[in-house]
Amino acid sequence: MKKIIITSLALLALSTTVYAGRTLNTGCGLGSMIIDNQNTVAKQIIAVTTNGTSGNQTFGITSGTLGCDKPTLLVSNDKVEKFVADNMDTLATDIASGKGETLDTLASMLDVKDKSAFEAKLKTNFSAIYASEDVSSAQVIDSIITIAG
Repeated sequence: MKKIIITSLALLALSTTVYAGRTLNTGCGLGSMIIDNQNTVAKQIIAVTTNGTSGNQTFGITSGTLGCDKPTLLVSNDKVEKFVADNMDTLATDIASGKGETLDTLASMLDVKDKSAFEAKLKTNFSAIYASEDVSSAQVIDSIITIAG
């Protein structure tokens, strides 16, 4: 048993990355703020677990605290902010294809009248909405609101 534990710890130590500072893997929230120097897998897991289980990420996005970006273009619906934050990857896939359940749900939440035009505008402007690999949900919302008008 000791050999297994020692081997596991050695592998964990060898698999760590050698850079300082926060990582984009854990997102924003209380866990990302209190777990400093997230240069190991274990620290990243603790940070993301804290973010997810305490429900503080939604508060951070809404308030612009805990290392989260608040959308500069105010979306009055906190549910939209949480929805986009929780569905970034699926939403990106739906926007890229111009259709999908996540995109339909977002259109309904934003009270979009012409869903076809909304979907087409977002598909055409996908690269502006998801401008980089590390785009935040606040930036995505801002872009969608700007593009959809």
